[in-house]
Formats: sequence, C-alpha cells, structure tokens
Amino acid sequence: MRLLNAVWLTLLAGCAQAELKPLFDSQRLDASLADARALQMCQARLSGFPPYRGALQMDSKYDQSRTSKDVLDAKAAKRYREQVDEVYGYLAFLGQISDYMRSGNPALRQAASECFSQAISAWAEAGAMTPSKASKQGEAVRKWFLAAVATNMMKAQALTDWQPDPAQRQWLAALADRVQRYATPRRQRLDLYNNHDYWSCWAVMAAGLVLNEPDRLAWAEQGYWLAIGQITPYQDGVVLPHEAARGTRAAEYHAFALTPLVLMAESGSRNGLDLYEGKGAVLHELAAQVVHFWRQDGQGVRFAQKQEAIDDHMMAWWPVYAHRFPERQPLSDKQAEAFGSRFTGGSLTGLWVEHP
Repeated sequence: MRLLNAVWLTLLAGCAQAELKPLFDSQRLDASLADARALQMCQARLSGFPPYRGALQMDSKYDQSRTSKDVLDAKAAKRYREQVDEVYGYLAFLGQISDYMRSGNPALRQAASECFSQAISAWAEAGAMTPSKASKQGEAVRKWFLAAVATNMMKAQALTDWQPDPAQRQWLAALADRVQRYATPRRQRLDLYNNHDYWSCWAVMAAGLVLNEPDRLAWAEQGYWLAIGQITPYQDGVVLPHEAARGTRAAEYHAFALTPLVLMAESGSRNGLDLYEGKGAVLHELAAQVVHFWRQDGQGVRFAQKQEAIDDHMMAWWPVYAHRFPERQPLSDKQAEAFGSRFTGGSLTGLWVEHP
C-alpha cells in the first residue's frame, strides 16, 4: 500500500494539471470591497508585530536534570517566554485574522484577507525564522511556526480569494526546507523519534499543500508511518512510549502529539492516501485514549504518576477528527471552538461544507 501511495504521489507530481486538495473546503463569499475601518484597525495592530530578527537560539523551559523533562524551571521558563514572545504573539495575531475570515460579512472577510497578506509579506520579505543556525529548541519553534503559518494560509485560501504571491511562496518553501533538513536525519534514530518529529512532518505536509508540492507530502507520509509504528498496546489502551516517559505530563504530551498525526491523516485522506486505514487504524485507539486522558475518567491507560490536566488547546485535533468520525468521538460546534492552538491558527471547526 505504501509503495502504491508513493507511486500515486509521483504521478501526481508529474501532472501539471493536478492539484493537491487542501485540508479545508472552499467557502468563499461573494466578492466585496474591504471594510475600510476593519482593515485600518487590523493594519494598526500589525505594526505591533514586526518581523522577528533574533537568533533561533531558544532554550528549553523544563528542568534538564530530570530525564522526564516534566518540571518547569522557573528561570528557564521566564527566559523562554521572553525569547518566543515576538514569534508567538505574531502567530496568535495571524490566528485572530483567520478567524475573522469565517465571518458571514464579505467586507470583513476581504479586510481580513488583505491584512493577512500584508502580515505574511512583512515576515516573508525579512526572511524571518529562516536562519541556518538554530538551537534544538529553536528548531522546535521553527517547525511549530511553519505549521501555524501554513495552516493559516490554508484557512485564508479556503475562506477568501487570498493566494500566496511569489515572495510568500519562496519564504514558505525556505521554512519547509529548513524543517526537512533538520528532521530527516532524526528518522535514523527511532529511540529519539517523538512528537517533535510528528510536528515536523505535519508542518512540511501543510506547506506542501499550500505550495502544491506532492514531494513534501511523500516525505511527510514516510514520517507518519514511523509515528504510527510507535503506538504500542499498554494496559487497557495504547501509548506512545516516548510521550509516556514524560512523567506528570505524559497524558498532555499524548494530546499534543496526536494533533499533527490527525492533521496528516485527514490531509492524506483528502488526497487519496489511506492514512486512517490498515496500520493507520490504530490512530483511532490513540484518539480514544487521549479523550480519556482529557476527561480524566480513569479509563484505558493509567500512569503511575498523577497527571497534569490537559488544556483545551492541546486538543486541536478533535474538531478535525470528529468531523470525519462523528460516531467515534462526537463533539459539538460549541465545544469545538475551545479546541485550537496558536500552532493550528485557532479552532479548526466549521471549515468543511459537507461530511466526508
């Protein structure tokens, strides 16, 4: 099956007419002039998010003396927040803009689209987040940044007439190249392969969908199957061993790791890849387990240590999964709005027009 998938992607890459199908359905409203007041307000806010020009030399916020890396070091956490404040602030701003694109007001959507393009152009022209040198944590921030930017771009494409211009495409490709270059060698060390690698795969796949580059999907799919192979039966459920080793944050890290896996499986399914099927069917067990963790209902896997509660933003995968499999893990639209993170451009609910 994997060989057939690779052949399919190769054929698709060679077909000039074929285009990859993005994660979200097109829901554009009739053309309209931008709401001048809304655009002006958005542009004024944009001035507060200049392109990040610092080094990607971020430090971990966890106590590095503990193998589980589950305890925050107060000084390190403060330093990390300061190091990423500009980057994460910008991502939150992009997510807010893309949320306005869901408005039923065509003029407001157009204003959001124009402001979004300006926000992307400013960072693209500066080559932000693309330096070749980066610390391990800096590489992590870069891949989360790529995932967020590409996902927001897909939202903009689905909800408005926005399309990336050549400079924006070049920047997105440069970010994806950096992420791939760092992540590829890690596939030779499955003893290290964990949620960071899953996020790298999704970030590159998302960029590939925006850029219509099947080779990036093929690269991400290979990493997806490595991740699926790590899902292991344990007690009355399943675990990801590297995430299970995170002490009091084991449940939290399972939720965080599941988001890129579901987003890849969903995107693959929309492009002819059966990532939910065959060996991928174990993803359903992991989804069920993570919901148990989130509910803290004591079902399935029970870790020896008391677990930190899972914040709703760690469950960004759920609206996507619930849309395709409403019978498995149902979720109301009202609930779904709470499940979204800066790395997914906010909530991913309401971005499809019909059931798969």
